[in-house]
Amino acid sequence: MVTEPLTDTQMKELGWQNRQGIYDTRTQLNYMRLTADNRILFGGRLGYFFNNNTDPKADKTADNSYPLVEKFYNTFPYLKGIKFSHAWSGPIALTTRMAVHYQGDMIYAGGYSGFGVTTTRFGARVGLAVLDKTNIPETKLGFATSLPGYIPPEPFRWIGAKITMYALDTVDEKGGWRKPWIRIVEKMGFPVTQNEQ
Repeated sequence: MVTEPLTDTQMKELGWQNRQGIYDTRTQLNYMRLTADNRILFGGRLGYFFNNNTDPKADKTADNSYPLVEKFYNTFPYLKGIKFSHAWSGPIALTTRMAVHYQGDMIYAGGYSGFGVTTTRFGARVGLAVLDKTNIPETKLGFATSLPGYIPPEPFRWIGAKITMYALDTVDEKGGWRKPWIRIVEKMGFPVTQNEQ
């Protein structure tokens, strides 16, 4: 989401002098940056629609933005009431291990997420080596010789995704059953956090 342009007073209160890109260290992290015209771009969160629904209408409802708006106001309480000029979302491709994998005689590199665009050249190099059967050290690594774990069918996938997303959204504040749940999900081969729980 992107806010309306901040006033000079709001920019001064914000104190974001060097315009760095920022992300927090929450389990379900948020990221932010300033645009050239002093708007705050604020993003984060994952969601899941039943049966992998990638219909653009499902992504373009206001309900999808409310949790992110709440996180924005928690991060910037003195900007409460600022309006948002843009909001967008869309499907992303994640594998169970959230890392690239290779499959078959026709190489398909999938599973990039987060900073994945920065690793596409590396992924292409390894993919071509796998395809050409070229002996380079990277083709012997686990990510190049194995496939992501099994994803259960619906409705189990949807139920598991909803419980896991709720746990990720609330584990930092509430803990409790959420920490063991996330550990179980990660032991099943889904590395959903970067932090130790």
